[in-house]
Amino acid sequence: MALAEATQTNTDKDEKKSSKIGLILSVLLCVAGAALGYFALSSGLLPLGKATTVEVENKVSPAALPNVAFVEIPTMIVTLPPGAQNEHLRFSAKIEVPTEYQGDVEFLMPRIQDVLNGYLRALTAEDIEGPGALFKIRLQMFRRIVVVVGLGKANSLLVTEFILN
Repeated sequence: MALAEATQTNTDKDEKKSSKIGLILSVLLCVAGAALGYFALSSGLLPLGKATTVEVENKVSPAALPNVAFVEIPTMIVTLPPGAQNEHLRFSAKIEVPTEYQGDVEFLMPRIQDVLNGYLRALTAEDIEGPGALFKIRLQMFRRIVVVVGLGKANSLLVTEFILN
């Protein structure tokens, strides 16, 4: 019995020593890795923290911004159809246009308002209150704007107000 107890205590001591050695090695490796990482960042070996000259040259300058203008569509208030949860829709938006066509789009604003007003009044309660309604309505309205102003004269429709009350 004494021999079995002696081998068991030796095994317990070996396990305790190996677990302590593993813990010490892992702590040392973590400290060494952190020190190397700090050195690499501070010396510029890894360009994560500092902007290099290539990055500064590739930044967008104000002169490189797109040549667009935003034409405002006056606010429209539309009465919703019977059965809708709300009574009115308040809608306003802006049309993104190339600057050379800004005057053309502003000139055609009464036609744009007429087309959009007719479209909004033809919508059902499910069209307005359903999931993804704003996305679908925006696409249909932009398609109608392009029909009025012409292809290439409008880039996008930006909805600024879509309030159901």
